Amino acid sequence: MTPALFLLLLLEQQAIVPAPAAAAARCLPDDAGFLSMRLRGSIEAEVQWRPPALECTGMSRPDGRGLRLRFAGPLAGGGELAIVFAAPELAMGVSARGVPVNVTLLDAGGERIYGTLGDDRCVFDEVEQRPIEHASLPPLSFLVSARGFCTAPARAVDGDGAVLLTRFDFVGIVSYRADEVGAADLFPQLPHSTVEVITSSGRHRFNVWIADNEQSRERGLMFVRDLPADQGMLFLFEQPQIASFWMKNTYVPLDLVFIGADGRVVNIAHDTEPFSLAPIASAAPVEAVLEVPGGTAARVGLAAGDRVQLNPVGGKTGDLQ
Repeated sequence: MTPALFLLLLLEQQAIVPAPAAAAARCLPDDAGFLSMRLRGSIEAEVQWRPPALECTGMSRPDGRGLRLRFAGPLAGGGELAIVFAAPELAMGVSARGVPVNVTLLDAGGERIYGTLGDDRCVFDEVEQRPIEHASLPPLSFLVSARGFCTAPARAVDGDGAVLLTRFDFVGIVSYRADEVGAADLFPQLPHSTVEVITSSGRHRFNVWIADNEQSRERGLMFVRDLPADQGMLFLFEQPQIASFWMKNTYVPLDLVFIGADGRVVNIAHDTEPFSLAPIASAAPVEAVLEVPGGTAARVGLAAGDRVQLNPVGGKTGDLQ
């Protein structure tokens, strides 16, 4: 084992040491969490954990890349087991397929630790993160559901022995700390480009993430706490439609610029109120909506009838004319 892998395993295993009973938390507020898995080798078990026997938590990984989820519960033959799934490539709020994951197990009864020692031996076939709100949870909390398998066993770090996780299926939770999450970390998989708005004061360029599917449009700029003056998001629709937005889970005031099929501004919603659930709609069918920091439109003199141009994004989208 290389020193780097050993250090990584030590950091991951900090998350699976059983918590004191007083600190144990329910897996999810509505007891919806569960873990189903099959273990073969040094631990032979068919695990079916559900509340109240199940504990689960989740957070960012120690190095700040990706997430880790911890589950703990009893074994049928006695003793306690904890397991951590660590996915370095899975950013906050991202749902995906074929995601590499590292697995670490702590057999409290046998006092042994097993690790796959790398993220190329197990995989999330499918993983989904959905925002979850509850008075008992931090603001940046997500319900995480996943299923997958391992192609190589987790091996004992202090001797002989190995455990193969042949399949797993779970629903758990991950909560992120706002001070560990930057705007760029929120949208690692979205394409990006630049948009130019042409006003009476000249041409003004913005760097934008492109939200061009249902999932990315639904997410929008939720959870972003700091948006630079030249940064924004451009929502693209397959066909002209009345577009309606709200500010749920949105921390910063925004200007919403509604853009018609001819590339002209239809209307602008100025300085929208963070967290408001009030609908914000276009005045006519639009093909795109540009979200930029609140006050931007007034600062650059943007008004209805002005033109917006999108620079091409790898051939995926064209100019707004």
